[in-house]
Formats: sequence, structure tokens, C-alpha cells
Amino acid sequence: MACRGFFECVLKLLNLVLMAVGLAMAGYGAYLLVLWLQLLPPSPPAPPPSGDLVHLGRPMLLLIDVSISDGTSEKLISAWFIFAFIGVGVILFITSIFGCAGASARSGCCLSTYSFLIILFILVELAAGCFIFFDHSWKDVIPVDKTGNFDMIYSFLKENWRTAKWVALGAVVFEVKAEQFPSV
Repeated sequence: MACRGFFECVLKLLNLVLMAVGLAMAGYGAYLLVLWLQLLPPSPPAPPPSGDLVHLGRPMLLLIDVSISDGTSEKLISAWFIFAFIGVGVILFITSIFGCAGASARSGCCLSTYSFLIILFILVELAAGCFIFFDHSWKDVIPVDKTGNFDMIYSFLKENWRTAKWVALGAVVFEVKAEQFPSV
């Protein structure tokens, strides 16, 4: 019985940490997106609408059309890395909410959903790791980093690869082992 309470506390604590990490990732991603949008060169002004355009009672549609045609959507698509970072943070936050709610209420539904999301997250992690390890063309897809932080992290990992691969393997093993105890 004491073991059950211990695992419940550990599950709550780990999920609170994951919740904070998810919120921090989403917040930092939003901050990076704002900085990235400020660093972009201003787009050229849109040409004025021609006189032969008839405005018929749907001004909001015209406004939406103008805002899409100014090139903002193309600029936002090139920030896919930032959106992926925000997405991972939001998914981590939602997953940890299910874990906390399931551990607090001892709800089988929440814990089952939590287990499914954790397994899915681990599988996506493994797939991304395999892709990075086996297909080296991923370096061409990463956007250019004007700050040099990506190059600094990449050179650090390259120098300390022997340690980094064991730390990553340990994290995956820890996640798989932690998955064995979700039903508190």
C-alpha cells in the first residue's frame, strides 16, 4: 500500500515538471516567433487595389484576402522549426495534464489516455532519432541560424557524442521504464 502512494507522488511530481517544461517550451517558442518576425525584412508595400475591383458588401473577406496576399503566410511557413517547438511543448503540457488528473483522481480513463500519449510520444521520439541518425540530409532542412547557437550546440554534441548517445539512450530507457508504472 505504501508503494502505491509513493508511485502516485512520483507520477504527480514528474507530471508537474513535464507540465512546467511544456509551458516553458510553448512560451519560449512564442517569444522566438515574435523575435523572428521582428528580424524579418519588411515586405514591400502591396499595390493599391485597382479601380475595376467592385466592393460588394463583404469587407471582411476583402480584408482577409489582403492580409493573406501580403506574403505573411509564406514567411510563417518558413518558421516551421519554431512552430514544431511550440507544438511539442503544447503536446507535452496536454499529456502531463492527463497524467496529473489520472494520478489525482485515480481515473482509469485519464491514465489510459496518458499511457497512450506517452507511448505515442516515445515512438515519435524514436522515429525522429532514427531519422537523424540514419539520414544526414536533415542538416539541409534546418533553417539558417543567424545567432550561431545551433552551430555551437552541434559542435558540442559532435565533440561529446560518446556521452550524448548514452544519455539519450538512458532517457529513452527511463521513459519506457516509467511507462510500466502509470496505473497508480
